[in-house]
Amino acid sequence: MGVPSHKRVVMAREVASKWLLKQARPEYRFRVFNPHAKDYPGLLRSFRDGKTKIAGVDTIEDLGVKEEFGGFYVWSSNATKLEKLKVFFEKRGMETSWIW
Repeated sequence: MGVPSHKRVVMAREVASKWLLKQARPEYRFRVFNPHAKDYPGLLRSFRDGKTKIAGVDTIEDLGVKEEFGGFYVWSSNATKLEKLKVFFEKRGMETSWIW
């Protein structure tokens, strides 16, 4: 077998770097603690898909939701809309944690 080309490895890294820079975007997330036994993750998925509306919050197309014991995580690349969603949960007496 031949020796791998140094030039080929450098080119592959450059191509990967350009692709990653084009695809990368900021992501903001927060966690909602103790959601009072309601199906908020299901509601948020319907909200993302445009099937339901949440008062004071515009639709977030790239909204992600992950359920965990004692709460759930919500994330998106749109910080302003996500901040409004966080306020929505806080007004309903739920604790949240914001991660930049």
